[in-house]
Amino acid sequence: MGSSLGAHGGESSARKSENAIDSGTVRKDMSRPARRSVKRSRERAFLLVAILAGAALAPVRAGAADAKPSTGPQTGDASFDEEFVGPQVPDPFEPANRPMFGANMLLDHVIIDPIARAYGFVVPAPVKASVRGFFSNLNRPVVFANEILQLSPRRAAQTLGRFVLNSTLGIGGLFDPAAELHWDEHEADFGQTLGKFGLGPGFYVVLPFLGPSTARDTVGTFVDMFLRIDTWLLPFSSQLILGGGYGITVREDKRDELEELRRSSLDFYAAVRSAYIQSREKLVRDARARRCFRD
Repeated sequence: MGSSLGAHGGESSARKSENAIDSGTVRKDMSRPARRSVKRSRERAFLLVAILAGAALAPVRAGAADAKPSTGPQTGDASFDEEFVGPQVPDPFEPANRPMFGANMLLDHVIIDPIARAYGFVVPAPVKASVRGFFSNLNRPVVFANEILQLSPRRAAQTLGRFVLNSTLGIGGLFDPAAELHWDEHEADFGQTLGKFGLGPGFYVVLPFLGPSTARDTVGTFVDMFLRIDTWLLPFSSQLILGGGYGITVREDKRDELEELRRSSLDFYAAVRSAYIQSREKLVRDARARRCFRD
């Protein structure tokens, strides 16, 4: 009898051990999808920063360089052009924005600008034009989606046609056969879309790596990132390369404008802030001027 109880106890212990092992295996197996999900989320977070940083690795974004600087010295918000009448965007975080702006400038001075200079020196102009066309073509789905949201079907149809033609005959945008059909290149983004329908810019902010923005444009930038097809189709490493490459091309292309803005301003931070706000306001005004379902 004792041996029977012993055997029964041994079998019970064995079953408990097996159940414990099975339970641990189940818990371990159940945790694998969770770990993969966390890993993917972490990679997407890094990817988001990399892509957005690639869009504006210079201390100021292309929009600030596109705005025409004032002819005289600029201090504070006096850098607004005299004819500019637009929202006076508050800068409540200026004590934090200025150090961030300085950090972005340091990154640009130490790393980005030297690479952009070398790229501009080594790469022939026709090749640089093709590279810019490639990155511009990648952004056409974002423009198309926002033109649909802005109720501009004709512009959206032209953007779609341009994307299809340049992606095929133009070999991914390296060439521009759509220009022969006079299908002009448009620019549209979600920040502009929000502005078209009445949402104000909110406060001014300087983002790490990204440079100047507003509350509205920051939201718009994140939405536009998720509208890009390469965000979903390409692996993490490829998108890092694309983001960095785009940032270098933008920095090299806008180098002269940025230097002119720097030389003409006593307060580069204020000059960039004003130029950026002017540039963004012009884009919003252009969108508002277009008639819904007609232009």
